Amino acid sequence: MFGPGVSFNDEIYPPLLRCETPGIDAVEWAAQHRPAIDATLLTHGAVVLRDFGIADADAFEAVASSLVNALYGDYGDLPHEKDADRVYKSTPYPAQQSILFHHESSHMPQWPSRQFFCCVQPSDSGGATPIVDGRKVWEALPDELRDRFRTLGIRYVRNFIPGLDVGWEQMFGTGDRAEVEERCRAQGVECEWLPDGVLRTVQQAPAVLRHPGTGEQVFFNQLFLHHTACLEPSVREVMRSLFGDDETAYPRSASFGDGSPIDDATVTLLRSLYDSLARRFPWERGDVAVIDNMLVSHGRDPFEGERKIIVAMGDMVSRAALS
Repeated sequence: MFGPGVSFNDEIYPPLLRCETPGIDAVEWAAQHRPAIDATLLTHGAVVLRDFGIADADAFEAVASSLVNALYGDYGDLPHEKDADRVYKSTPYPAQQSILFHHESSHMPQWPSRQFFCCVQPSDSGGATPIVDGRKVWEALPDELRDRFRTLGIRYVRNFIPGLDVGWEQMFGTGDRAEVEERCRAQGVECEWLPDGVLRTVQQAPAVLRHPGTGEQVFFNQLFLHHTACLEPSVREVMRSLFGDDETAYPRSASFGDGSPIDDATVTLLRSLYDSLARRFPWERGDVAVIDNMLVSHGRDPFEGERKIIVAMGDMVSRAALS
């Protein structure tokens, strides 16, 4: 299925494609075997390419480009890798803290169907990129929760407060308020300018979607990156001291789509479920993880030492097109 010189191991998760023969052109090989990789992703949601000699951002971008129709270069939530228009640095987040599970941009009107991670420098310890199959999450949810999430969806509120989140100028790639307002209107995103110049956006999004390739239902959202119960207790207390009891004034918050609260106990249950389903693999230098962003969510474990993972994403999907 993947040609001579490349082994495939699906007895581990995520499955591993290892180059056994030096000198294979990784870009040419990836382009030739893209249909087989796509089929593997529909089944498993993720696959890791190892020992293909992918050593830098240019090689990574070339391989990623061969596995999608188009890479995305206008993502405002991540900084670009130096001299790379379509490769990003990973989320700048304290090494001692976890990045919680999420499907990239699942709260937005459009998101990447493919996400790529490349390990330039593995950490001394920790730093895995755990993944969870959203189909399994959906199947495991209690019926009452499934009904509420299916019926109501999620309401995301974001306040672009300088020093507490990325600035709206970085996120939208412009300093023109009128352009920001027009783009929000075009995408069905509510926006308003608060008295201190902070931009507030409000988005209604489904919590579950049917995957266009498999027809399966997937718990697909960014609840953990927005719900205030996922803040460190000390940080949540600081937010409360700054903004009072109105959590919609925090940099990020989430509720059910009708505005009713998603209580902390529900979030705790969901986090426990994700942790029980999470699968990990140890990064090696040059690894490329290919992820179906609609099937699996990803996070990041705490780590020690230097760690550099670069990111690419492509083949954008719009919620409107799916509907």
